[in-house]
Amino acid sequence: MPPGPEIKGWCPGAFAPMPSGDGLLIRAKAIGSRLTSAQAHEIARIAEDCGNGLIDLSQRAQLQLRGISEATIAEALRRLEAIGMLAPNADAERVTNVIASPLAGLAPGGFDANAMAAELAAELQRDPTLRALPPKFLFLLDDGGAPSLAEVEADIRIEAAAKGEAAIRVAGAPERAIFVSVNEALDAALRLARAFVELRAQHAYAFRRVRTLVEALGADAMPRAARFAMRACNETPAPARWAHIFGARRSGAVTYAGVGAPFGRWRASELAAVAEFAQSAGTGEIRLTPWRALLIITPDEDAARHVVLRAQDHDLIISADDQRLAVIACPGAPECPQAVAETRAHVMNLAPLAQKIGGADGVGLHLSGCAKGCARQSASPITLLACAEGFDLIENGGADGAPRLRALTFEAVIRELSARAAGSSQ
Repeated sequence: MPPGPEIKGWCPGAFAPMPSGDGLLIRAKAIGSRLTSAQAHEIARIAEDCGNGLIDLSQRAQLQLRGISEATIAEALRRLEAIGMLAPNADAERVTNVIASPLAGLAPGGFDANAMAAELAAELQRDPTLRALPPKFLFLLDDGGAPSLAEVEADIRIEAAAKGEAAIRVAGAPERAIFVSVNEALDAALRLARAFVELRAQHAYAFRRVRTLVEALGADAMPRAARFAMRACNETPAPARWAHIFGARRSGAVTYAGVGAPFGRWRASELAAVAEFAQSAGTGEIRLTPWRALLIITPDEDAARHVVLRAQDHDLIISADDQRLAVIACPGAPECPQAVAETRAHVMNLAPLAQKIGGADGVGLHLSGCAKGCARQSASPITLLACAEGFDLIENGGADGAPRLRALTFEAVIRELSARAAGSSQ
């Protein structure tokens, strides 16, 4: 049996660049969801000047610059710092992992998730106890507005609740929550994080994420250590769908144009174009999302429609009907040294079939270069796992699932997906 893929246990950062097949991968550290058009313009320029001009929008709503070299990384970091997208140091970068509602602060809601994200980041960087959090430990701040972050997994979630309260949830226990006032929410989440650090130390640092701690010790272990009581809470926001993200949209009083790049892979010229749209037709603000999309805030719906038309000229995704949304694929070989084979070379041929197979969230196919399944942790109707002989096919599972068929050629994959697509349409 060949050795399994290496689990890094950390995300690429500016101070901890990750080697890949096309050079170093670094992350422009955003705190919250807001990105100005000026920041986007400069990130595009840095990608061209210091890297290979490719930028990935990650599932954690962060922009990653590819192809950075040892000769250019110092300049890249200097320029990221100049636009406020570099953490103070490596320790701060490692623990400052926060996702906030895409439209935070733009409309009345439970709280301003971006303002809270800034407070949270400051405390994470100040408190030496919290530096013991694992590098992938993730906080999520959901103000209750659309598009919802309901299906984005995080270790600790702060969600707007009724009557001026916030619900604090932990991974692995979705139907239970701690309820506090909005003003107490940040303190409660940090107490839980410190409890995780304490419990992790007591168990020989066996737990990398909250979910594994909950599975081992139970849902009440962290709250009890933090002197909280959880109670049943079955109410969760409706999950975001592509139809709520792409195109000219309105959410309450806020209008925006949602545009995406296939598989979250942006060329510098495309990001620069989006920055220009935001400046000339929008309000100068772009919002980061975990769904391969950027939201360009506009003054009205006419401006949003104008941006969508201009984005279409760049072959960006502007509609929930775009077939490319039905496939999720990691970079694959040669970009990722863990990948067994290429992945994205096949996706355009597979996209029409994947759309017919599509699951509840519109994704029909996950194409993974190795068993880690980095591009998608949840199950898909079909997952294709690259192997030395071709592709293993997994039904209704993830990249770590048991294959139904092994070592398929690409032609055999097409036949299997065609049969599944025909069955889905009956």
